[in-house]
Amino acid sequence: MNIYKILKELAKSSRAQNLFFASKEINSIKLFDNDCNLSALQEMYLNLLYHYDNLSRDIITDNISKKVLENDLYEDAYCLWKKEKKPKQKKDNKKSDVYLTVSNKIKFPKKEDK
Repeated sequence: MNIYKILKELAKSSRAQNLFFASKEINSIKLFDNDCNLSALQEMYLNLLYHYDNLSRDIITDNISKKVLENDLYEDAYCLWKKEKKPKQKKDNKKSDVYLTVSNKIKFPKKEDK
């Protein structure tokens, strides 16, 4: 039995994401009975909840396609790409000029010559 895979599927579910969102908004909603000294499994689960929350936000804001959630490889590739892209971003409020879509392949738009 692969615990990581089970936690990942649980964190990806809409019920878990709804509870996670509600727990961030309403302090009286707790995900766990214990508030401190979290176990390794609880920390892994929280990490996955944040991961899927970020993916969902990027899907809602049209930064990526929903197809990213269909394949673990796409999820991992997007997260690595986002991690590499993050330090290079400018601090202006412009929308990113990179738009990632996933169909059968990951496609990046060509950079315009400056």
